Amino acid sequence: MKWVTHQAVAVAAAYTLKMPAEGLAAVWLGSVMPDILDQKIAGLFRNRQKAFNQIHRGATHWFGIWALLLCAAFVLPLPSPLESAVAGLGFGGLAHVALDMCTPSGIPLVPWSRRNKFSLKICKTGGVGEYCFLAVSMALFGCLYPDELRGLWRALEKFLY
Repeated sequence: MKWVTHQAVAVAAAYTLKMPAEGLAAVWLGSVMPDILDQKIAGLFRNRQKAFNQIHRGATHWFGIWALLLCAAFVLPLPSPLESAVAGLGFGGLAHVALDMCTPSGIPLVPWSRRNKFSLKICKTGGVGEYCFLAVSMALFGCLYPDELRGLWRALEKFLY
């Protein structure tokens, strides 16, 4: 999935679950964190693109890492804003992994394996299916929260124009 899909769907889901503002900001970041981590790790190698192709959708895309982070937010004695931020990162990472599970490339079932992958094969990254999924997700969010969506749209228009 493209970053816009990861971010929009994850933040909309977190908003629907009534996550506080600092949590929403962390969800926005966490929703692309698996790919950011893969890019940063690949940047340590001489042939960055080759390294990225070899490591992408490996350990950083294993659901267990993000589930542990989300659980840690509620188990560890953290101050409220930090708890929300850690929970948001975990939730965003889980959302990323769940969305990537919908693509043919899938996600790893175990953290260090590139062979055992799980895929629902619903849509290809950047394909029509992904954008239809994004449109339906945002339409559903718009039906649930029409005023918020209008406000977001107005803010986006001001930013773009």
